[in-house]
Amino acid sequence: MKQFDKLIITIEELPSDIAVLAADEFDKNFERQSFFGEEWKPSKYVKKQGRTKILILRGNLRRSIKHKVTVPTITFSSNVPYANIHNSGGVINHPGGTAYIYDKKKKKSIWIPNRNATADMPRTKPHKIPIPKRQFIGEHQKLEKQIEKYILNEIETQFNKL
Repeated sequence: MKQFDKLIITIEELPSDIAVLAADEFDKNFERQSFFGEEWKPSKYVKKQGRTKILILRGNLRRSIKHKVTVPTITFSSNVPYANIHNSGGVINHPGGTAYIYDKKKKKSIWIPNRNATADMPRTKPHKIPIPKRQFIGEHQKLEKQIEKYILNEIETQFNKL
């Protein structure tokens, strides 16, 4: 009877275990720079900066991913305001008004933070900023197969102990 109780406990713990497994895989997406092999496209900004990592500057987005288990649902979320636009892609309607100066030697504009801007500096006009989809959280066939394999393995292990 004790072995049967262990099987029930294993089944009850599965949602939490699956949440941890999925969270680990979502974190690995940042290491892989892709969503289960579907590479992230760098933006023009990332290319201009010469950076090699996408969605990782300070690590805020990566660290912000949290999960909540309410059987039978596992919900992943982020409190970072730009998480959704990167995960889904889309267009940002920038209102303009950002101060800048033009560097003639480098032939490029340099954006000036508002706290350092002066009234005589030129300002950007309203414009759209396209953000390519760089999914890092969500359903994927590879993840589903890993979860299925994990569940079958856990149940088989407990049945073998009966």
